[in-house]
Amino acid sequence: MKWENKSEVHLHFVMALIGGFFGGYAIFGRMSVFGSAQTANLIDLVGDILGREPLDAAVRIGALLLYVSAMVLFVFLSRRTSLNLRYLVFPVEAAAVLILVSLPKDMDPVVALYPVFFAASFQWCIFKGAEGYACATIFSTNNLKQTVLSFTEYFLSDSEEEREKSLKKGRFFGETLLCFHAGVAAAFVGIHTVGLSVIWFQLIFVFAGLCMTEAQDRKIRRAFHSVLTSNITEQETLNKSHWKIQ
Repeated sequence: MKWENKSEVHLHFVMALIGGFFGGYAIFGRMSVFGSAQTANLIDLVGDILGREPLDAAVRIGALLLYVSAMVLFVFLSRRTSLNLRYLVFPVEAAAVLILVSLPKDMDPVVALYPVFFAASFQWCIFKGAEGYACATIFSTNNLKQTVLSFTEYFLSDSEEEREKSLKKGRFFGETLLCFHAGVAAAFVGIHTVGLSVIWFQLIFVFAGLCMTEAQDRKIRRAFHSVLTSNITEQETLNKSHWKIQ
């Protein structure tokens, strides 16, 4: 079984590795606060409001606003510019790393993860999946669901075609899960070895993602140039034939 766009799939897996590393850093290094999603933050926000904890609620609202602002920025840039937004993800994540490195260990964990809230949300908006599958690279609940459903359908289906589709889908979401949790594992080992400075290693994965994005974009540019050159050559041939007939 082969991927239709191998480079796109591999880039997706690298982004899942980045997402897992950010998640692992947040959970293991910042008092189990998950900075890549909003479910827990919104639940805690409701608790802070009902519990009359205005300062804690304000901190949670700040995290929410940063998460949402990354989405707003994505929509604005996608509609108002012609930029390849994939290239913007990596400097945003690198900037998040540099900010995280400078933050003290004993500060409020939610505030400390503000850069992750923004960077993860921005990544989620731009790297939405591959092979035609919508698949998050910053958290894994739906990916787990799709993996289980797909492999269950594979074993229960009587149609060979359906079995093949289910197997491919299950493999895609399953490998995304593995890459995400490989990032989590790397963060765990790093936290327990070198402490919060492990976040520096995220730059390696970010750089790898950037290189893969450039390689994929270069491949697309070459294909476009090849088609354009072919069309020009064909048009010149037609023109020459026309003048010969004249």
